[in-house]
Amino acid sequence: MRTTTIIPLVLALTGCSQSLQLTGGVPTMETQRCAASGGMLDQRGRRGNLMCVHRFVDAGKACASDKDCQGRCLADKPDGSLPQPGEAVPGRCEPDDKTFGCYAEVEGGKAKRSICVD
Repeated sequence: MRTTTIIPLVLALTGCSQSLQLTGGVPTMETQRCAASGGMLDQRGRRGNLMCVHRFVDAGKACASDKDCQGRCLADKPDGSLPQPGEAVPGRCEPDDKTFGCYAEVEGGKAKRSICVD
């Protein structure tokens, strides 16, 4: 008798969560959709959950607001610290649609509030 291992995959989609499953050795419809949409499976977050991640073509580009990026414009302080809200800071377009860690969004060249995502 053969057992199949199922690994839960959590996707954060604009505030919603969707459960995705991988079945040992066999691509599921969800993993096929991820690949078809240009995504790749990657472990993210503190728990190392597998997620479908889509890279942005403008990743790392200098920005002053989200309008300059495919994703969000995130503060890019040279010392790596988080800026204070309203502080003028340079920004960089986020690398993909599954950003984890601590960061602050930039709007109009100024930092908005900081947030940490596990």
